[in-house]
Amino acid sequence: MGHEEHEAYEEPTRRGLKMTCFEAHKYYPSSKFQATPDRGSSWIHPIVAAALVTIMFVATSAFAGVVAVPVTLGGVIHSDSDDTLAFTPDGSTVFFDRSEGPHKTVMIAHRVANHWSKPEVASFSGQWFDQDPVVSPDGSYMLFNSDRPTQPGGKPLTQNYFGGGVTAPGANIWRVDRTTHGWGKPVWLGAIVNSDVFIDFASIASDNTLYFMRWNAEGKAMQFWRSAYKNGQYQSPERVILGKPSETLHDPAIAPDQSFIVFDSGRIKGGLGRLKIAFRDGDHWGEPIDLGDDLNKDLPWGSHLAPDGHNVYVTGNSGIWQISLDPWLKASRNNERPPL
Repeated sequence: MGHEEHEAYEEPTRRGLKMTCFEAHKYYPSSKFQATPDRGSSWIHPIVAAALVTIMFVATSAFAGVVAVPVTLGGVIHSDSDDTLAFTPDGSTVFFDRSEGPHKTVMIAHRVANHWSKPEVASFSGQWFDQDPVVSPDGSYMLFNSDRPTQPGGKPLTQNYFGGGVTAPGANIWRVDRTTHGWGKPVWLGAIVNSDVFIDFASIASDNTLYFMRWNAEGKAMQFWRSAYKNGQYQSPERVILGKPSETLHDPAIAPDQSFIVFDSGRIKGGLGRLKIAFRDGDHWGEPIDLGDDLNKDLPWGSHLAPDGHNVYVTGNSGIWQISLDPWLKASRNNERPPL
């Protein structure tokens, strides 16, 4: 399935029917993109351990040596079906979602003796359209989105926001707590957060503040929202504006201390926007900083921060990548001019 012009449909997002190859992979996985095969070599992640990688491109627009490297975790990750890696804080367990035909499932794998186990369907997944897992910074729970019914005996969630009004899977956010024996049962996050049939892509701060995205039909744009967690309950969400208020945003990855956020922004041919980073500046967010043409050329989306807080995992047209954020973090700490 080839690239298409975004002007052909309302919202340049993987959630629609009329979309690019990787967008179809994300929400309509029966139409898989053609992935580039891995090209050998090996790489040791400082936290996650052995993973097969090859340096495919180097971002030289500002800092020579900033690289994006493909991640397969020794071959257990498949570039043509898997996305959205989410690790536990100790790096010993990874969640991701896998496409099989028209279905999406949250998978789990474990690091055993410096090797990754064969991925299995997570205990809470397998029946519904589940995706976008993310683990809390302390590892005590994880969130994912699903079209599963929110009430016993109900129907799966659907939405017709994209693709010219064609009915497609909806999404609400669910929580699974870690137990002494593994992972518990999924619990709907509630109506304060799940206020629509399409609430998507959670990101969690250390104080359990939740960032997520929601479609704005009037503005025809995806927006970010933030819900603080106090006394065991989520508070009324507040809009998160990054750059122009009218800009469409995708896939937030918030820093544990909420000092920065990585995300996709804007409308581009074949993708969900440009990969950017923004830093907190007092009571507001600073101007988003584009990560450059080289790091954007594989049309990355689905950002998740690594447990070390200095790297981000993204999914692109040809697979899953790890990108170091150190040059931008250092520039922010030293009040230097950021990479362009």
